[in-house]
Amino acid sequence: MYYDAVVSGSERIVCVFSEEILEPGERVKISLRGEKIKCYVLRESSPKGEVFRVKERDGKSFLKEEHVKLAEWVSRRFGSPLGSVFDQFFPGGIDDYKTEMVVSQSPLLDFQKLPMSEFLKTRGEEVLKEMLKKGLVRIEKDFYLREPKPRQKRRVYLKRPLSGIMREPLTFKQKLVVEYLQFNDGVLLRELLEDLGISRSVIDSLIEKGIVEVIIQDVSPKRVISLRKKFEGRISRINLFFGPTGSGKTEALFDLVGEHSKKGVVLFLVPEVPILTHTLSRLKGIFPDLNIGIFHSYLSKARKNLEWYKAFEGKVDVLLGTRSAVFVPVNKLSLIIVDEEHDESFYQYTSPSYDAVAVARKISELFDVPLVLSSATPSLGSYKDAKEGKIKLFTFSRNCKSMSVEVIDMRKEEKIGSFALKTLNRIEETLENGRRVLVYVRRKGYWGRIQCESCGYVLKCRDCDVSLVYHKEKNALKCHQCGREYEVLETCPVCGGRLYGRIGGTEKVEKELQKFFPDKKVKRVDREVVEDIMEMEDYIDDLTAGEIDILVGTKMITKSFNVPEVGLVCVLDVDSLVFLPDFSASLRTFQLIVQALGRASRNEEGRAILQTYNPDESVIMRAVDEDIEGFYEEELERRRLLGYPPYKHLIHIALKTKDPSLGKRLLLTLKERLRNGEVLGPSEHWIFKLKGLYRYHLLIKTDTPEESVSEVSKLSRVLGLDTVVWVDPPSLEIPD
Repeated sequence: MYYDAVVSGSERIVCVFSEEILEPGERVKISLRGEKIKCYVLRESSPKGEVFRVKERDGKSFLKEEHVKLAEWVSRRFGSPLGSVFDQFFPGGIDDYKTEMVVSQSPLLDFQKLPMSEFLKTRGEEVLKEMLKKGLVRIEKDFYLREPKPRQKRRVYLKRPLSGIMREPLTFKQKLVVEYLQFNDGVLLRELLEDLGISRSVIDSLIEKGIVEVIIQDVSPKRVISLRKKFEGRISRINLFFGPTGSGKTEALFDLVGEHSKKGVVLFLVPEVPILTHTLSRLKGIFPDLNIGIFHSYLSKARKNLEWYKAFEGKVDVLLGTRSAVFVPVNKLSLIIVDEEHDESFYQYTSPSYDAVAVARKISELFDVPLVLSSATPSLGSYKDAKEGKIKLFTFSRNCKSMSVEVIDMRKEEKIGSFALKTLNRIEETLENGRRVLVYVRRKGYWGRIQCESCGYVLKCRDCDVSLVYHKEKNALKCHQCGREYEVLETCPVCGGRLYGRIGGTEKVEKELQKFFPDKKVKRVDREVVEDIMEMEDYIDDLTAGEIDILVGTKMITKSFNVPEVGLVCVLDVDSLVFLPDFSASLRTFQLIVQALGRASRNEEGRAILQTYNPDESVIMRAVDEDIEGFYEEELERRRLLGYPPYKHLIHIALKTKDPSLGKRLLLTLKERLRNGEVLGPSEHWIFKLKGLYRYHLLIKTDTPEESVSEVSKLSRVLGLDTVVWVDPPSLEIPD
């Protein structure tokens, strides 16, 4: 029989022949240029062109027909190679755990399925050949992963009160264990080690400190944590949970997990690993009897494959994961949850590009399972759909009083360094009351720009069209795009004038606060000091424990975490973000401010300060007032008039060249041949030069994104253009 199949990692469709019936989505191997190449079966076909004989097959498909439709849709919608999209369904290295199985085709045989090695050992190769010839058995490949054997039920308990433990000097992993046990005291030792990805030595060190104890105990202890209130609404197929931080959205999501895990597997997506770890701890505390799997990029290869296998077999009740988990072929899917659905982390810029929230919506449609999107600041598309009744809206309101937010007009206030005097006074008051302070700064480094006071020349990277950032600790100039470092100059290379620093970053703010409050513990967290996002948990623990009084950081400190000890949040630098030449600048600024201020809204005493030179900007005023609906209605009207998402789809096309003028000429040629949609550009990107390449881009506004993507793809091939395409991206940034 003949089938269409797509080659792994590519767009190439080939015709394959197999004497056995193949299933949609099944993985097969063919010989191409002397190599065995993996392909995915699409559908039955007729012979055409060069036909490739199947040399090897899985013997069954690990995907359903709906997964094949999903992959084809993702490929069409986002312009991603179909073979690369299919690759997303399987974790890397899964074939290392593949084994051949002998499957019975006759009710007269005394087995249903046996590993090949076991069959050959007991019956021999000749018997296998004879049975295959008569059709009594067939060979299929399966993933055989050994799950840990049950051992003595050793359970881990906190031995001392949490308040006393927090005063102990603990490592990051030790604190991770303590936080986990805060929600799951008495958890099985094996589960704890697996969930946190730590070794037994971490537990042994805590035992030595007298912080935890391990007890052999068969009976699962009763949990004291429960949901604050039950969710009594009835969800539709697609739903939006909309409400401010602390309004009970998470509790409602957990209630749905409890209900739908009885019917099948719940897929629970979060944007980043630190949020996943905290969500896992809470879920396990509330639902101790549920089998919760996790899936994210920081897992070891063996663990990632095991979690995938368990989800595929339906051996979990909940699969909790980040963006890539949306492609796991979960068995008996009953509900999809996307928490913080607005977060840009759900969009994958690298090939194959896709939006995990859009993919989740398509899965909900293809498999007919309900989807719940949740956010305090939802995407404009979700908000618009909810207001128009296309998806069901559930509105949550905060029970406690709104936080107190003070806007400081930096044009009028007395300033000391990066701060208004009034801001420093508020910080001092907060610290005197024994509470913590968060300070958001947009930029890293000490000075964001080094400029000549005589001629105005700005020091820039030789390979990138960006200003160099001065790092005082290293006494070096650094390009934050390519990472290249330069020696510090004393005078201007153009006129010999004096150089001075402008636009302070996190390092400068940290040094100033250490000077202003010498007896307080001030720490900084940005990508210069935190390479692994998991390290962020360490800083959160220190903040909770009082090991940090003031935490200075970039966007990562605005992410969803709960530290009730925070009494004040200061937002220092959002003005430059408002005026970025990007259609999404207002929305991203609004969401950032609301999310940042939300760190102060976990209790009635929360306060926040926003320093700005543009206090009358609508986006700032509405964010400070938490007027989410007012801002969204205003932003929707602006986008409707301009024809931007969610009223039109936006195709962003970029081209990188070594010749600064060639890129524009090539994109102009492409533009002249485009017939679908309204085309804007081409123009230089605001970061024109990056890593030695010059970047031009153009935009297409269209009602038919799949047609536009197909047209761009065909024309790019004809013209020989190496374009990169993103569909409905969160912003117009071009990743390096």
